[in-house]
Amino acid sequence: MIKDNNLPVVAVSNAIQLDGFKFKSMELTIEGEHKIEKWLEVGTLLTGMESSLNWWIGDWLVFGEHTYGQKYSQAESVTQHRQDYLKACNFVSHKVPAQNRVQGLSWSHHREVAALSIGDQKKWLKQAIDADWTVSELRINMRMSIAEYGAGDEHVRSFNFVSWTQEGVRWLRQEIRKTPVENWSADRRDLIKKDLEPIVEFYGKL
Repeated sequence: MIKDNNLPVVAVSNAIQLDGFKFKSMELTIEGEHKIEKWLEVGTLLTGMESSLNWWIGDWLVFGEHTYGQKYSQAESVTQHRQDYLKACNFVSHKVPAQNRVQGLSWSHHREVAALSIGDQKKWLKQAIDADWTVSELRINMRMSIAEYGAGDEHVRSFNFVSWTQEGVRWLRQEIRKTPVENWSADRRDLIKKDLEPIVEFYGKL
């Protein structure tokens, strides 16, 4: 994040200008002289923009749905993003309130906990930031913890299994659209198979 609160941020036509750094749709121009610390701060800002964009689009969609009743057709046309991506952004922004979002964790970390109750979101995100977990580590620890709970445990009641499953299916569909399954590496296919094995086994018992 830019640390100098006195930096002027100005919208100029189709660009955003920040103290000599002008962000255009296909170009970043830098005017004037800047200390290396300022250059590095802008680099930090750029690095975080991808994750921030998911939040911005999600919050924008939530506002549009609440205020205008708009779903995804117009948003898809305006943003040029696929509907499954827009739905994911909307879901996470809708389920994870701003006060639960943890600076220092990626949007994907928050997506992992979006189907949980507000209290459980806070608990898992705090553990993730304290232990410096990757997204995969957060997912694994959540699964291990859920597996340890008994049927009458309060945490099971607070965990929304249906929403969690739906998000998993959306993720798989999105990944398949990016790259067909037959083009996945053997390692990736094996890892996903291992993740799905408990679900397949459970399904067979229903």
